[in-house]
Amino acid sequence: MNNHNNEENNEEINRKRKNFHTHFENRCENLLEEEEDDELLKLSLMTPFRSTRPRIQPRENIESLSPPLILENHESSTLNLPQLAILTPTILKKETGQRKRRNSLKPKPGNAKEVIIETITPPFPWATNLIATVHTLQYLLSKQLFMISGDVQCKRCERRYTMEFDLKEKFVEIGSYVMKNKTLLKERAPSIWMTPLLPTCQFCKQENSVKPIICADKNKINWLFLLLGQMLGCCTLDELKFFCEHTDNHRTGAKDRVLFLAYLTLCRQVDPSGPFYR
Repeated sequence: MNNHNNEENNEEINRKRKNFHTHFENRCENLLEEEEDDELLKLSLMTPFRSTRPRIQPRENIESLSPPLILENHESSTLNLPQLAILTPTILKKETGQRKRRNSLKPKPGNAKEVIIETITPPFPWATNLIATVHTLQYLLSKQLFMISGDVQCKRCERRYTMEFDLKEKFVEIGSYVMKNKTLLKERAPSIWMTPLLPTCQFCKQENSVKPIICADKNKINWLFLLLGQMLGCCTLDELKFFCEHTDNHRTGAKDRVLFLAYLTLCRQVDPSGPFYR
């Protein structure tokens, strides 16, 4: 009886041992599988995500790439990713220096206005067919025009007569003054031009009394005679603005400014090669 019990106890012990070893081996296998899964998870986390979208290549790398291949077999519908069109980045140029201003006065192509030059019948032999424009000194001397005449009137005796100026002599006088004082004048007429010293009347002998007769028609003003006699200051502001308007000069401003421009422009017309530019 005792022997039978001992055998049963031994069998029970062996069965438990066998169950324990089987459970232990299964547990070890599960742990190994879990460790492998953990390692795979770590590897998957460490591996960066790769987008299927084409990457933008730098410009220096784009030049080294070969051009996309042309598939001769049109039936194939699969393309490799490197053969797709490459998106090149847009490079914006930085603006250097100051921004250029738009010139609103410049005519647009196709919208340019036609410049109409108005011509007249020359009122004097020394005047051209352009308004407020005279011939050059060289031209006048070649035509034997040595004397320039104009109508004057005495303020005292009111006699009217014609006065003449020597073209070459008077122009050398006024031209030399302009050349020496152009910078000092600063584009302002001096007092001797603003209030000119008038000639003496040849009838009553009154000094500073003979004034030029300026035609009411501005197209017929004797500009060269006024220049040589240094009597442009006898013109009104409106008459001087008329002169500047037809000689491409700025016609706004005080009288001393437009009077200076009139002297300078007439000297330039007579001697285009002289120092009579602004």
